[in-house]
Amino acid sequence: MDFPMDPTTLLLRWAHVLAAIIAMGGLMFARFALLPALSDLDAQTRTAIHESIRRRWLPWVIGAITVLLASGLANFLLFNARVKAEGWGDGLWMSQTSYHALFGAKFLLALVIFYFASALVGRGAGTQWVRNDRAKWLSITLGLSLAVVLLSGWMRQLHTGQNKGPGDGGVRINSSDSRDSGVGMPVDPAAQPRYQDGDAGSKFRDTDDAPGERVK
Repeated sequence: MDFPMDPTTLLLRWAHVLAAIIAMGGLMFARFALLPALSDLDAQTRTAIHESIRRRWLPWVIGAITVLLASGLANFLLFNARVKAEGWGDGLWMSQTSYHALFGAKFLLALVIFYFASALVGRGAGTQWVRNDRAKWLSITLGLSLAVVLLSGWMRQLHTGQNKGPGDGGVRINSSDSRDSGVGMPVDPAAQPRYQDGDAGSKFRDTDDAPGERVK
């Protein structure tokens, strides 16, 4: 199947991947580097550091969530339109691969992740219960993020579409092509090598040297 380079799709994919890297990287740093380091400090110092980080990190969280939502939905709609336009699986590819169900599961998991990521850097009283046990909810959010990454990889693997035979625009390897390339050539068990043992070297020497002037 031919996959022409579409600048819009490529930019959306880059934006989606970069936003996911930023969001998940921040969660990894907070859980396995920041929290253990802050545990050695007194409560007042920890609170002051958390507040300082919150002010700086909150815009990045909001930006990453916005880009992930916008680019994710745009990628899905564009891909869905392409599958229909090209008639993958005679129009049944989405149902055959359960792509819609997989996207729905990924989208719901992403919404849960966005909620916890926002709550961890928020200040509202309604989400204070999340910040009261940062280590626990950071670990859960990271686990959900890993599930989304694995699910995304599974869905991306499905994008190759259906295999094509020679009659549908695929490629047939002819026997003549195999002979020309040397790949897949049948071996004749009756064929004998041209030279035996150490004869090859002597044959070349006989050819190069003039009669009666062989190198000793």
